[in-house]
Amino acid sequence: MNRKKTGAILLGLTMGLTGTVCAAPADETDVTARIAALEAQQQQLAEQLKALKQENNKLKNAKTVANKNKNDIQALKAEQDRVKIYGFVRASWDKDNARNQGDAWADEKDNSRYYLNLLGDLKINDEWTGHFQSETNQRFAHQTGNGTEGKLKREHGQIQRIWLTGNLKNGLEINAGRKWSPLGMQFSLLGCTTSGIDVSYPITKQGLRAGAFYYAMAEYDNADFSMWGPTIRGPIGHNFDINLAYAKLNVGRTGEINKFYEDGKQKTPFGNQGFVLSAATNVAKNLRLTADYVQTNYQADPGEQDNNRAYLARLDYKWTNPSVVGSFGAYLRYHDIQAHGNIWADDAWGSLLKDSKGWTVGFKYVPWKNVEWETFYQIADCGMSQKADGEWWEKKSFKRNLIRTQLDYHF
Repeated sequence: MNRKKTGAILLGLTMGLTGTVCAAPADETDVTARIAALEAQQQQLAEQLKALKQENNKLKNAKTVANKNKNDIQALKAEQDRVKIYGFVRASWDKDNARNQGDAWADEKDNSRYYLNLLGDLKINDEWTGHFQSETNQRFAHQTGNGTEGKLKREHGQIQRIWLTGNLKNGLEINAGRKWSPLGMQFSLLGCTTSGIDVSYPITKQGLRAGAFYYAMAEYDNADFSMWGPTIRGPIGHNFDINLAYAKLNVGRTGEINKFYEDGKQKTPFGNQGFVLSAATNVAKNLRLTADYVQTNYQADPGEQDNNRAYLARLDYKWTNPSVVGSFGAYLRYHDIQAHGNIWADDAWGSLLKDSKGWTVGFKYVPWKNVEWETFYQIADCGMSQKADGEWWEKKSFKRNLIRTQLDYHF
């Protein structure tokens, strides 16, 4: 029995081994084919991987170049932002019946002109900026009165003003150099070129600032006086702005200073002290009222009036934006500026004369982008402190009718 079992087992093993040996050639071919296919696929994948690596390197290089270009562009833009040139060109025409009235406003009798106001901002760092300003003023009408010195004035293209502005991190603001300096919202106490310094510092979270200034007069070549004083300006409340200033001159109340633009001395025509109280508020939507009161301590000779006050009020309806075509504004202005009622206020190109009072109505409109058109009409009593029928050599009072239209081309 055992021999039979052993023989059966040996027979089964023999048959199994024989079958395995007989089937081996077919399985080996299949494996070889599969290996070859895998190797081919591996080769293909290797080539794709190589191509992907090359593409990846290209993308990395492109990103590096793009980042470099971006950084270069940002650096270039930062350098460009350090220098800004801007301003406007003006063509202005006046119809003024008063331009032959004696020496109503010295040699400013003809205000028809071409005018260029060129300004530049030069960024030094995040806190300091340098500035320059050049005014070119070319009259195109004929001479219209005695004393008019041709068409070109002393401001004929050279850089007249150079100054520095500092906006420090602690809120302190500093302006130092030769610049146009205003005192009063309507530049009613002072509005002219000075050499000096002014500083201001915020005293409320709303933006009210307290400051001080020292200015030496630089509006004319032989100017020989200076002034100093405190200022307060900014908002108080949500709809009320103020601008207050006091100026003390370095001359006596009845002292002498150089005559303007010419040789010789004269009694100071504005005393040696002055102040301005200015305020502005929105009385309704798109309607803003601004008012200035100015007084100097000029002392007249015995028997004469001091005439040392000025009153200005302006009502604006809307405002223009040179970049918005169709924007417009209108205004009504009243002025009463006595003969000694300010130190050296801005005369708005001869439309706000000392020793005059009157009304002005005007409008502004933007017909094309960056082009602003303004036209106004003024009726005023001029030479109020003078006689209407004095001697031929004396200044005389007169009624003024002024029409002005102008186009400003901003750049």
